[in-house]
Amino acid sequence: MEKWARRYGSRVQFLMVCVDGARVAIEFGRMFDLKAVVNCYIPSRGYMPVGFGQLGCSGFIISDEKGYFVSRKTRAYLQYGELAFDHVEQILEKKCSVVPARHEVLVEEEKKADEDVLSKNWVMPSVGIQTMDEEHELCEGALSLMLLKPNTQTLTKVMEALTEHFQHEEELMKQAGFGRPGEPFSPYANHVKDHERILDIG
Repeated sequence: MEKWARRYGSRVQFLMVCVDGARVAIEFGRMFDLKAVVNCYIPSRGYMPVGFGQLGCSGFIISDEKGYFVSRKTRAYLQYGELAFDHVEQILEKKCSVVPARHEVLVEEEKKADEDVLSKNWVMPSVGIQTMDEEHELCEGALSLMLLKPNTQTLTKVMEALTEHFQHEEELMKQAGFGRPGEPFSPYANHVKDHERILDIG
């Protein structure tokens, strides 16, 4: 989102609204090095939007310069891939008459950023829990092997690694009470939905 916000500059304001308190918002700000994105949080459940909204990779809410909603939910990344971002840009162009900076600017910026997970220089960030970091490395290894040798056996290994990791991660989140498990509109519920989408792709 940070790169996206830089592409649009002052023409579009990107907000990352954390629904799990200030601590998580601050951690996300550090993790994603947010500078062009306004990083904020809702102080309590009473501020939770009613009737619409989503979390994370499930899409974006878009409003115009007057604060009127032009889209209550854009396409989800895990369902549409890069087309989800194209959908946001189409809405911004059609409903708000704004377009991102020229393509050449974006290409130059991406060369500098070196944030591509397929880059040889990319390093998986730590989540601060050793067992999760180790499982992420196992999943990354299985995915890398599948890219080198795409066949049924390596795909099966990826699916096994991801399934085991997702189950463990969801259990840890429940035990810690992270993301308000049991509530329909929660970081936990959205994270589980993202896991399901990823496994459906496999």
